Amino acid sequence: MRYIFHIIFYFFISCDSGESQNESFIENKEITIQYKQLPEEDPNLLSLDIYYTTAVSEKKPVVIYVHGGGWSLGDKRNQLKNKIALFRSLGYVFVSINYRLSPFPFNITNPDRIKYPTHNRDLADAIVWTYHKIGVYGGDKNNIVLIGHSAGAHLVALTAINQHFITESGGNPAMIKGVAVIDTEGYDVGEQVKNGVLKKMYLNAFGGDEQLYKEASPLHMIKKENRHPRFFIAKRGNSSRLEIAEKFINRLQSNGITVDQVDGSIYDHERINTAIGAAGEEVITKPLTLFLSSCFE
Repeated sequence: MRYIFHIIFYFFISCDSGESQNESFIENKEITIQYKQLPEEDPNLLSLDIYYTTAVSEKKPVVIYVHGGGWSLGDKRNQLKNKIALFRSLGYVFVSINYRLSPFPFNITNPDRIKYPTHNRDLADAIVWTYHKIGVYGGDKNNIVLIGHSAGAHLVALTAINQHFITESGGNPAMIKGVAVIDTEGYDVGEQVKNGVLKKMYLNAFGGDEQLYKEASPLHMIKKENRHPRFFIAKRGNSSRLEIAEKFINRLQSNGITVDQVDGSIYDHERINTAIGAAGEEVITKPLTLFLSSCFE
């Protein structure tokens, strides 16, 4: 009986060792963490989820995802099933973040509402937090790529291009190795306020100060003298939506920035996002996977 007890005892001791977790039994893990605390703010909106494994000794590339929702809706857990499976299969650490939201229903008359630049500041803080802390979860802080859909695509593009967000959060823009932009028309905020069909949504998220529209627009903040990461652009939609995406791509390329692009017009706005990682999907998933691999070389 004592012999059996010793066997059981040493079994549990061995399971607690790092060698056992890394070499013999690798478990998928998930954790929610607040990347900053602010009084009277919903902690969920200032949190991120990390999907990782117990094998943390070998550092793995990191993908940070930013959800869409018109800067006023959405959550870091939405539409993740396929993405989690894909990035785990690729051996990446996956991080999905929340950020404070503009009001919904829209309230463009409230001067104290959450609006630009709060969303980008939250994202920058989350990126810098990830850079400093992700090693605990097996992530390689020197291999970080951003992915965003819709409003989240605007946020990742702008945060990478308008570099003062990262520097104001105490980071270095060079920590971002690549940016994947999945279907947005938010490249030029002023144009959307002036001529877009979703004018009220943009006013709700960016306010009425036209002086801020340029700095809030990825299209207008590209600077040749800055070091910008490489980009992946998934575009789709009608001719005007494709045209603004092409304009952004051309501006990136004319400033020496490497751009991979795909036309996902076989999908609608939601499906182009949920298609990422879907079984057998090749229009978005395959080129995105190749892009990530090239960023992490």
